[in-house]
Amino acid sequence: MMYLSDLPCGALAHVSSFLAAPSRALFAVAINSRDSSSAVVGNQWDVLDFGEIEKDLAAKISDDDIRGVLLSIDAVNNLKRLRLSNCINISGAGLEPLRGSTIIQQIDLSLVGDHENERLDPEPLISCTDVLPILDSIIERGEDCSLKHLSSPYAWQGFGREKIPDFRAFLARYNELLCSRAARCLKCNCNLLPIDWDLLNTDDRWNRADGWHFITYSGLQKNTCYECTKQYCDDCEDDRGVPYLSGVCEECGRKYCLHCEKVYQCPCDSWHCVKCADFIECSHCQENTCPDCVSVASCCRFCVMSP
Repeated sequence: MMYLSDLPCGALAHVSSFLAAPSRALFAVAINSRDSSSAVVGNQWDVLDFGEIEKDLAAKISDDDIRGVLLSIDAVNNLKRLRLSNCINISGAGLEPLRGSTIIQQIDLSLVGDHENERLDPEPLISCTDVLPILDSIIERGEDCSLKHLSSPYAWQGFGREKIPDFRAFLARYNELLCSRAARCLKCNCNLLPIDWDLLNTDDRWNRADGWHFITYSGLQKNTCYECTKQYCDDCEDDRGVPYLSGVCEECGRKYCLHCEKVYQCPCDSWHCVKCADFIECSHCQENTCPDCVSVASCCRFCVMSP
């Protein structure tokens, strides 16, 4: 009987070159042969994004699969950006091969793909108990730590309920690391506060008053673009008056700079990625309005309604 691992390494590498990166790594793990796996995997592994494979396949991935993939690509020494899009059935224990990485720059644990609602129902299995020790081992590297953007699962963020205490404590440690870097706005060079840290002293709430939203975000790095991780202050705008960095999209929970995604601000002050929500023109003030405003009398309290 012939096994896949018996095929020439060159043939396996050629076949795998037609696969998306995560599928190629999973294929290498399945072969279970050191020489063949190395040929399949290759050495270009700056980014591992499970959003590149079918959603149903990603949902079947286990912690053992994640662990095998990270080991096969030598993630601790190679991987700079990890996105666990749609890996909803992992606890996070499979991230162990990333322990102590000084290379990783961005970790997305939100488990959703691009422009998908971050509020998963039912809640995913990903566990603070399994994940936080690994994250701590990364940020404990101090000046050698390269991590500059972290996205957490919505279920950890404490909206409408008490935040997970261990996660809250981790955020304090992570915030201390970010503050030690004295980040500055790429446009105006002003000092930046990496995280909206008011949440440490107040309850996490979603308040509505007269149609206006007030939100404190649990651990959101408010001055960092999700896509390119460049940092801007809230005041810098281009010549058209467009902010260099958007507010947080109500659907996907991400912030983008104007170079990476189009994100519009509704007159009601909420922000929405163009790819996340369909804007409709308000019949009274002709402003583009978000879906939440379409069903009400006017888009915001300052909208001048026709007689």
